[in-house]
Formats: sequence, C-alpha cells, structure tokens
Amino acid sequence: MATTDDLSDGKPDQRWLWLVWSLLFAAAAFFEFRRLYSSFETPVGPMAWLLFWDPETTLPFFCLLSLPLLRWVSDERVSALRRVDFRIRRADRDTGDPQVVNRAQNGSCIAACCLIFLLSVLSSYAVGTKSVRITTILDRRDIAFADLPPAYHDEYSYLLQAQTFLAGRMTFPPMTIRPDLFHQMHVLNERRTVSRYFPMTGVWMAPFVAFGRPIWGHWLAGGLASVFFYLAMRQIVHPRAACVGGVLIAISPGLAVFSNLLLAHHPVMLALSVFTWSFLRMMSTSGFCYAVLSGTALSCAMLGRPMTAAGFAMPFGLWLAVGLVRERTSRVLAVGVALPIVAGLTVLATFNYEATGSWNRTAYQEYTDTFTPRHRYGFNNGAARFTDDRSKVLASYDKWATNLTPAVAAENVRNRFVASLQWSLAVFPLLFGLGMTVPLCRSQATPLNRATVANPTGLRLLFASVLTLHLVHVPYWFDGIMHWHYVFETAPLLLLLAGVGLYAAAVQLGDFLPRKIAVGWVVSLVAVGLLPGWIAIPVFDGQSKVSGAVHEIAFARTRFEYFNATVESSAIDKPALILIHERDSDPQLSYVINAPDLGGTVLKCRHPKSREEVLDLQAAFPGRSIYTFSPATQLFRRWQNPSAAE
Repeated sequence: MATTDDLSDGKPDQRWLWLVWSLLFAAAAFFEFRRLYSSFETPVGPMAWLLFWDPETTLPFFCLLSLPLLRWVSDERVSALRRVDFRIRRADRDTGDPQVVNRAQNGSCIAACCLIFLLSVLSSYAVGTKSVRITTILDRRDIAFADLPPAYHDEYSYLLQAQTFLAGRMTFPPMTIRPDLFHQMHVLNERRTVSRYFPMTGVWMAPFVAFGRPIWGHWLAGGLASVFFYLAMRQIVHPRAACVGGVLIAISPGLAVFSNLLLAHHPVMLALSVFTWSFLRMMSTSGFCYAVLSGTALSCAMLGRPMTAAGFAMPFGLWLAVGLVRERTSRVLAVGVALPIVAGLTVLATFNYEATGSWNRTAYQEYTDTFTPRHRYGFNNGAARFTDDRSKVLASYDKWATNLTPAVAAENVRNRFVASLQWSLAVFPLLFGLGMTVPLCRSQATPLNRATVANPTGLRLLFASVLTLHLVHVPYWFDGIMHWHYVFETAPLLLLLAGVGLYAAAVQLGDFLPRKIAVGWVVSLVAVGLLPGWIAIPVFDGQSKVSGAVHEIAFARTRFEYFNATVESSAIDKPALILIHERDSDPQLSYVINAPDLGGTVLKCRHPKSREEVLDLQAAFPGRSIYTFSPATQLFRRWQNPSAAE
C-alpha cells in the first residue's frame, strides 16, 4: 500500500495528464479550425461552423478547452491533507479478491453487476425497438427494428444452423434437384446442407430460436459479457475503475447495434469475457478450476470465431508459455487450460467430418474454395486458386472482393481502428481514457499506479490483446461490416482500459479542482462522446450514429419483410415454388432462403435461364404453384406455361 509521503507527490501523474490533454486538444483544434476554414466557402459563411457540428470533434473540442479554464477560474483548492486522505481510502479499498473483500464490497459488486447488466439489456432494447416504416402487400405500418427479418445472409446462415441443431442434427441431406438454383448464401448444399460457419453460435441461438425470439439471446449475451468483463477488471484495478469500464461497455452504441444482429459476435464476446475473467482469476489465485474454465471459455470462442479467439487470447497464451519456461506457472494450470481446447478441437473435427467428409477441412474453407475463392485469407487474394469446378463460383459476389495489397491492408487497419473508436464510444474521449491508462501499465512506478492498479500485467495483456486482434486480421481484404466487425471484440477491451484511465484522470484532476467538478468534467467528456451516438439532434444532421446504422441496415430488412409478408399472405397459393430473378441483382440481397430440411410450404430458388428448365422444375415439384419474383421491381407474378395457354 502507498504511504502518505508517496501519495503527496502527484506531479509526475499530472504532467502526463497535461501531455495527453495537449495532444488531444491540438488534434481536436486542428479538425475544428479546418472545418471553420471550409465554412467560409459556404453560402452562410462561418455560421455553418456553428450550425453543423462534427459528431467526433466539435463537442470534445469544447470540453477539452474547458479544462484549463476550469483550473484558472476555480477559487477552491483541494488541500494536500484531503487529497492524501482520498487516495488512502481508495487504496485501502482496492482489492479484487473475493476472499478478502468485506461484506460491503461484495454488496457493491453485486449492485454493480445488476446495474451493468440492466444498462446493457436496455441499450440493446433501445436499438431493437426503434421504429421502421414498412409498406407491404397488406398495409403500411411501423415495425420495431428487432422484429424485422435479418439483413445479412450470415444471419440467415446462423439461423439455419440453429434450426439444424434444434432438429437434433449436425447437417441435413442436400438438395438433389438443381442444387445450383437452390444455393443459399453462406450455406453448403452439395454434399450436405450445412452452414459454412462454426457451430458455437448456432448452439447459443438454438433455445431462443425455439422460443421464437432469437434476438433475446444476443441481448442476454451482451448483458452477461458486460458483467464478466467488469468482474475481470476487478481482479486488476480499483473496483470503481472497473465499474466505469463495465458501464461504458453496457451503454456503447456500437455494441448495442451489433446486439441486434444475429451474428457470431455477441456469443463469442460472452465466451471471451468469461475467458478473461477466469484467466485473470487463475493468475491471482493459481486455482485449477479457473484454468479449466478459462480453457473451456476459449474453446467455445474458438468454435464461434477461431481467428478472433486466437488473436484475442494470444498475449495470454504467451504469458502462460513464458511462465512455464521460467517456472513461474504451474504445469497443472497449463494442462487445465489446454485440455478443454483439445476437447474443442475434437468437437470441431467431428463437425468437419459430418459437413465436408474430412476431419481437418472446415465447412468455412470448403465454401470459400468452392464458391468464393477471392474471399480467402492472405495477400494477393485476387489471384484466386480454383480448387473445384470454376462454374460453381458465385461470380458476382466473388468479384466484390478487393485484391489485398500492403496499401489496402494499411487502409483497412486504419479504418478498423478509427471505426472501433467511433463505435465503441467516440474518438477523443476514448483516446483520452486510453492515454491516461498507459502509464498505469508500469509496475507501480507512481503513487497513482499503486493506488489504482493491483496487477499492471493484466492491463498490459489487455492492451496486447487489442493489438494482436488487429494484427491477425491484417491479411484479409475486407475491413468489415461498419468497417470494424473483424475487430469487434476489441471494443470491450478498449472501453475497459479507457475506464481505468478516466477514473485515474478524475483522481488527478482532484489535485487542483474541487472533487465534484473533477468528476463532472470526466463525466462530461464521456457524455459528449455518447451524445452523437445515441441522440439525434439538428446540429448533427438530425441523426445519431445508432439511428444512422438502423436506417442503413433497415434497407435490406424492409425488403425481406415485404417479400416474406407477400409469400405468407393469401396472394400466394401454397404450396408454392418461387423463382427469383437474381442474375442482375445484388448478390448480398439474395432471397433464396429455405429451411434446412427444404420442406417448407414455400420453396425459393433462382429463376432458371430457359422455359424448359422451368418445366423440369414443375415436374420435379408437382402440386406446387410456381411464381416469379423480381428483386428490382419487387413484383410477384404467377408463372404460366405458354404452351399450355395455347
């Protein structure tokens, strides 16, 4: 514990605070002055600078500007005795070990967990209940964003996976009649009908799909992940700093948007949060049960998004390996971590064999090599290596892939990093918090370190995890959905680290500002970052980040809703076969979506090229009414055999 003499000297910490402030204020001022300069070329002149704000720079600029002004105008000073007393009380309460915390701390931990979970679920609910106007064949109405059909074909593939597991199967038999016409995006349909994706997400979604509300599973995963990340940080920093990070995760606009997409991110984030908590517990207690739990959680994450799991856990694995070499870590702990991972690989091998006929060939690789060879991992992906019949390649979708060069990779890294800052919270508040956390990673070099951080190694591991998660995705051509989904799992880490820095900043500001003003300024900095994310106000073009994302995603969702409403209405005589003209349409808006058993009352397939092929389909599916659908015009027509009409 820090002594009174040590705590009385906060000058090194203050110098770092003002360095971080100076760099960020200079950057914000640069962008704002550039915006002011550009406003002179508009019809309204400098008024444009006042009337239209940049959501990332304007409010943070004024908030940063206010800090030296607050210091200058403040008449009240915090005495050295009061400052020391505040820090000593904080240091005395700094412990994350449940074996030594008192009853009050246990109570505050439970209360914080409940608060964080509730805030996360409410944030997801706030996005999911946003109203979207939809016009169908039946009526025109407003519908909640979460009640619309999914937008991305990845989501439909995960739904198919969950439906397959609910049927007690790993795969279904393939379509034997013109499988090329019935091919569903991101689904293998030749040897077996199976999602291309790894199985963990479908397992998590299955009970919620059975209940009819799959999105609830992702909301729950988000809430639980927020809690476990908070509990993880309690192992290495002051509980209040951990709570700040947990709350930031819970109210992050980007995380809330993704919780309303049926993708792998939230189930995997939950698994990684449990891994982080249990691994840090293992570090502090050397408990074998925590080693097994961390390995199990990492194995689950690996069965959801293996590259993400590897990138996230790489620094933790290196720490374990170095500990073994230096004999600082028990081999029993390493075995406890490794055994569940081996078990997970065994499960994956079994799933691979069922899906592709090979123990070591995943459905993901099979799909990529067969249908989208340019979407492969690695540089120069444009020079695709076709391992199967070239005629099976989905040409229009495959050509969407950009050839990855070092320049493109550098641009992707920049896009992912900036977007992760913007969507996690906002650029300047997050950078301020991260900047204030950097010196705390040293091994108790200053009084603030000793009073705030119990385990600097844990902070270093989290920073390293952010770095490695970016690095493992460098050799991929796409920067990601909303420019960041490949590094989505860095968001909770960034927010946890920023929470520590923001807490430390509030303590440092308390050296020369009244404590309430110091805390208020830090809260204001966070608020000006969150405001454009959640609130639509005129100076931000009347649109928030969240509403903008909802509007963008709703473009596809409303079209699927119209299609489904028409198919389910009495306008379509059932059973039916819908022939969809997709040759000249966006391949990412394919309407060929069927149940995994291909036994629905309405089947969808692509419109064949000739009338004879349609007749063959009619003969293969007797008793089904045949309709055509044009995605361009959104029109259904009943198909009539011209020869029969004559």
